[in-house]
Amino acid sequence: LIESELFGYQKGAFTGASAPKAGKFEAAHGGTLFLDEIANLPLGAQAKLLRVLQEKKVLRLGAVKPVKVDVRLVTACNQELQKLVTSGQMREDLFFRLNEFTITIPPLRERKDDIPYLAKRFMDLTNKELQKNVRRFSEYCLEALLSYNWPGNVRQLRSVIRRAVLLADDIITEHHLDIKRVPVPGLAFTPKIEGTPWDE
Repeated sequence: LIESELFGYQKGAFTGASAPKAGKFEAAHGGTLFLDEIANLPLGAQAKLLRVLQEKKVLRLGAVKPVKVDVRLVTACNQELQKLVTSGQMREDLFFRLNEFTITIPPLRERKDDIPYLAKRFMDLTNKELQKNVRRFSEYCLEALLSYNWPGNVRQLRSVIRRAVLLADDIITEHHLDIKRVPVPGLAFTPKIEGTPWDE
């Protein structure tokens, strides 16, 4: 299934393939293709991905003639790929091919200053989506957000804020958060973030 999505297929390549379909590489020709959680790709598909990157051609499932593609590939993973290479979950040759330029993003717990801005962003987006008018966060709510460890990183924060907006009427309080508050050493005050709608 993943190979048909990435590389496409010809009519009759498998049961249900009633018409030819271009894959993501062909669709991204001349642009950028983003593959999230690259380490979840099966080893067989990793080998085919490596071939595409090296030859700059894709072969649709069931086809005999490859198609040239010019794609900038960006990948992401929430684990260290080098460790996955060691454990055999990631092909070493593919790792080296993808590792031309790496950006390491620290987990959310190591960049607490981002939390107020991300929380406001998710609140605004959810307000628009659900047609609500939740306006701000309480002081204790901010403290709870800052003191939490966020094992699920930004995705978890987004989910928590969406739920809070759904439950709140005007102000998001600590009671609207689906997290367990854990004190953080050194956090003895609530920082005031200019331009962010925190309760006074």
